[in-house]
Amino acid sequence: MLVMQRPSNRCWRTWQRNRDVFFKQWKTNGVAFFVEPVLLYIVMGMGLGRVVTEIEGSSYREFIGPGLVAGYVMQVAVMENGWGTYYRMAVRRTFDGMIVTPVSIEDVITGEILWGATRGAVTGCLVLLIIAIAGDVNSPMAILVVPACVLTGVFFAALSVTYTSQAPSPDFVAPFFSIVIYPMFFIAGVFFPISELPHGMQIFAWCLPLTWSVDIMRHLMEGDVTLTMLWGTIGLAALSLFFYVLSLGLMRRRLIK
Repeated sequence: MLVMQRPSNRCWRTWQRNRDVFFKQWKTNGVAFFVEPVLLYIVMGMGLGRVVTEIEGSSYREFIGPGLVAGYVMQVAVMENGWGTYYRMAVRRTFDGMIVTPVSIEDVITGEILWGATRGAVTGCLVLLIIAIAGDVNSPMAILVVPACVLTGVFFAALSVTYTSQAPSPDFVAPFFSIVIYPMFFIAGVFFPISELPHGMQIFAWCLPLTWSVDIMRHLMEGDVTLTMLWGTIGLAALSLFFYVLSLGLMRRRLIK
């Protein structure tokens, strides 16, 4: 019988451990995750922005900015809790060393998810800062993009840990990106309006959690409040809780084999 423990504040020890390792390796692990979305924002905004002059009343740079924030929160969180979590779990056996201390399995996994969400949210906020400096933020409500980044990061971190818990090898993580993450990045309204898709694809796109996050961030940066933002927030929160609990159970089952 699988009996889970209640996570404690020791989960922050896992978070701190990952933070300390990151700061020792930030030149190789951190810079690329920040440079890539900024370059994409500049190239797409100044390149396609000269051809696509306006989308839904906004310039192309204003349109893609919120999508890039949400998309890179997703990508960084999934990478950290995909390959990163797998190597700490199965290759370096870091988890095995931690759970022989007073830190429980639930503390370790909670800390992993918090760290993945932190990395994703920090990346998103840095991209938001660049967009604001470029003058493509139209409302002070954009400050609420920060908690939206955190919520998006928690969801995708928990989803990634859930998937990684079933990975037999690090190669098993790559299809998750190819089949789930990258298609979601291009379908969820980051680069073009969902309304331009065929009707069936529009329905599918609105079923994607990244679409909800993009929608929330785009309206916040424009200064709008819509019902879709509320439903998106509720949906992300509910799915975050679901995959968090599921990841705890699956990881406990794997680690105590």
